[in-house]
Amino acid sequence: MMEFNDDIFVINCWVDNDSKEKNLIDLINILRTFNIPILLTGSYPLKPELQKLGDYFIFDKENPILLREDFQKYNINSVRWTQIGDVRIENHCEYHHDYAVWSTMKNAFNFCKYLGKEYIHFFDYDNLPDPVQYRQSFLEKIREGDFVIYEYEKNSSSISNINPFCAMFIFSIRTNIAVAAMNLIKNKDEFFRNKDDKWQLEKNLLNSVRQVTSNVIVSPYIANDNELNLQSKWSRNGTHRNGAKLQLYLAVDDSNDLYLHTISGFHESPAEQDYLIEINYNEYKKFHVVAKGMMDILKIGKYKEGSVVYVYYEGVEILSEFLYKDVNDFRKINKLIRTNIKKTNIEQININFVDGPFFEIKSNVDGLYNVQFINKKTNSVEYELDMKNNHWAKSSKKYYIDWIIKIDGIDNDFHSVYEFNPENKLVYIAFESRALGDTIAWMPYVEKFRIQKQCRVVCSTFRNNLFEKQYPNIEFITPGTPVNNLYAMYRIGLFYSDKKIDYYRHPIDPLKGPLSKIATDILGLEYEEIRPQLPILSTNKKKMVSIAIHSTAQCKYWNNPTGWQDVVNFLNDNGYEVKLVSQEDDGYMGNRNPKGITKMTTTKIEDTLRTLQESELFVGISSGLSWLAWAGGTKTVLISGFTDVYNEPVNNIIRIINKNVCNSCWHNYTFDAGDWNWCPLFKNTDRQFECSKAITSEQVIGEIKKALNL
Repeated sequence: MMEFNDDIFVINCWVDNDSKEKNLIDLINILRTFNIPILLTGSYPLKPELQKLGDYFIFDKENPILLREDFQKYNINSVRWTQIGDVRIENHCEYHHDYAVWSTMKNAFNFCKYLGKEYIHFFDYDNLPDPVQYRQSFLEKIREGDFVIYEYEKNSSSISNINPFCAMFIFSIRTNIAVAAMNLIKNKDEFFRNKDDKWQLEKNLLNSVRQVTSNVIVSPYIANDNELNLQSKWSRNGTHRNGAKLQLYLAVDDSNDLYLHTISGFHESPAEQDYLIEINYNEYKKFHVVAKGMMDILKIGKYKEGSVVYVYYEGVEILSEFLYKDVNDFRKINKLIRTNIKKTNIEQININFVDGPFFEIKSNVDGLYNVQFINKKTNSVEYELDMKNNHWAKSSKKYYIDWIIKIDGIDNDFHSVYEFNPENKLVYIAFESRALGDTIAWMPYVEKFRIQKQCRVVCSTFRNNLFEKQYPNIEFITPGTPVNNLYAMYRIGLFYSDKKIDYYRHPIDPLKGPLSKIATDILGLEYEEIRPQLPILSTNKKKMVSIAIHSTAQCKYWNNPTGWQDVVNFLNDNGYEVKLVSQEDDGYMGNRNPKGITKMTTTKIEDTLRTLQESELFVGISSGLSWLAWAGGTKTVLISGFTDVYNEPVNNIIRIINKNVCNSCWHNYTFDAGDWNWCPLFKNTDRQFECSKAITSEQVIGEIKKALNL
């Protein structure tokens, strides 16, 4: 086994964030396997704990970079620009760090000579070489020559090239050759006045070494994009990481909007495919296809000092740019300029908020516009697109949001900001559920919305007769009735898509809170329990208790086999008439009515409400009739295990549940309305419907006694 007692690793460090720190640590861990001392060097302060990971550390606080104002002095080109239609993107180099790195290397190599080391193995901090390959291709290979280089472009180092170069982020060199080559250039002026474009670090190093020796070896190391130069934003042409050949540039326009300019492929090496990239910048988190051979400009939001722009390809970070400058300073070196701006000729703009915000622009003059749908509360862009005149756009989110719609001309001078304001405008609120309980639970919040937003409200429910006289400021219509000239429309219901909650219609999971809160979430209101206004049809109390035993699924029933009969017997024994207000026939879905009851014969909801208001007490389950009794002002005892206590009203209601057994499945599993015997955990077992089976007759009768003062 070859020993490397005469060798030393030199790692050039510019570690200014956590990601770079991790790269450095990972590199050091790889190199430690070779038992070779490590010299860390750089012109950026290195944390003490990182310094200690090496054997030596050299810090050059001078950092002799070449500033932009001196570029002309050395005839250095400082601008890269692209023209796309009427848009020009200019990116100026702020400084060149080539000589600063050269100076750092020179200091390190002279120190290696002082240590008596014969071979130097140089790395930038962001390399993660394969140990086996590296040993063969650099550590051992340097014994055959004076300078072992890596070519990231084939034949780039050939003397037949006009300006040959090699990779600077990894190489091996004999110490005496390194010192001699570096000492050929005494200062910054000599470095940048080198002719034939050899002021660039990659070219200057190879040129200087070849003045000392001709024994230069090209390393056979075969790297993938995730091994070498990981943190480097740019290779010679652009970003080349994880297989993606891209050029990515940032620019700011005169409105402080930040853009990402994407270019497919490099000049010498075109892209061979499309690249799907992910862009993250503050609230802007979107995927974008960089089409093969194409360029694009993407507006990603307002420039925000202190933010970071991230771009990922196949989950690997390929760009990370920290916006540390004031926007005006940033724009000086990264600017988007619009030329030949057309005058606006807008004929009509249509905006409404019917099932989500809608925008349409009409014009006989062709134009391109950027449209943003912004959540005013969070200041986040919910949806953005570039669109032409005579097209329309619409956000998929249909629940209430305080929208701001911002329109900026891309090739014209149009600019407009429209804020949602329903005051004195017509808003349609449609109940999508036929269920009695749903309707009663949601109705108070329609009125709250009307009052809070100061708008005119049209409302459709399947129970209009319960509310028309109670809410005279709301116009009630039959579901499906067309309504013209709407400003906004909201649909209240429990919505699913592919058996999952539809979050385009619900801002949060509607099953994790009270039934009433579904309405406040969709309408953008703060939740508070409000009892709806129902007609008072009777104030004449009778010695009567109403019950409702039936529902729309077996899990909703009180599945104690003797429970209802025990309750009825108790009430009869105490002189109470027991009125069954459920409309279902005896034996419905196998559920028998208890004996000793009087069954209502009418099916009118008004008659049911009157009976409830004449009763001293109502006893029911989690169904619409319990909601009706509570809303009508009747003392209510509610028996339920499949819903949690917060689902139904908590004020002025007696709730009975057994928390010692399985319960509250309604809030944790997707209900299957087609399965009458739905029980998500214990169907067809002895524990089926235990949530209500375990509620005893004694529990219910005890609460009835309290309610009736017996």
